[in-house]
Amino acid sequence: MVTLSATGQVQNSMATPAYTIKNPEQVVNAFTKTEEAEAAETLKFWQQEQISELKSFLKGYDMTSISSDDLKKVGGELYDKGIIDSRAYWLFVVGNGAFDANGLPTETHVKFNAVALFNEQLEGYIDFFKSNPYVAHQEGASDFMRGLVAANHALAALAYFANSSNDDLSIDERA
Repeated sequence: MVTLSATGQVQNSMATPAYTIKNPEQVVNAFTKTEEAEAAETLKFWQQEQISELKSFLKGYDMTSISSDDLKKVGGELYDKGIIDSRAYWLFVVGNGAFDANGLPTETHVKFNAVALFNEQLEGYIDFFKSNPYVAHQEGASDFMRGLVAANHALAALAYFANSSNDDLSIDERA
C-alpha cells in the first residue's frame, strides 16, 4: 500500500511512526475556548445536565497529556452523542498516528499533547494543500479539512471542560 503523508513523502509500508509534535507545550491556539458558553455551543450543549455528564466523563483526562487509547474513548463518547461526525471521529481514533507494518495502531498507551497535535496537523495540511492545489481539489480533501477543523474545535471545548471546576452554565451579571 502506498500512502501520502502530510509532508508529501511516499511510503511503501503501512508502518508509520507517531506524529512528531513540533510544539509539545502548546496549550493555546486559534481554537482555544475561554468561556463556558462558547465551549458548550461548540459541543452543541444547551442543557446543564449534558455539561455535567461531560465533565463527569472527562474527569482524569487531560487533552494536553492523553494517550491514543484514551483519545479514542473520548472521541467515541462525542461521536455517540452526535457531537462530532465521522470525519472528526476518525482523527480521535487515529490518535498519535503510529502504526505497525500491518497497519495496526502502536504506542497507543503513550501520552501526547492532543491540542498541539490536532492544531499542527491542521496547519500542516493547510500548507500542503496550498503548495499542492491539485490535491486540495480532489474528492474528499475538503471533507478531510472539515474533519480537522471540527476535531480542533471539539478538542478545544473538551480541554475547557476538562479543566473547568464550574459545573453550570452561568453568566456573571455584575455591572
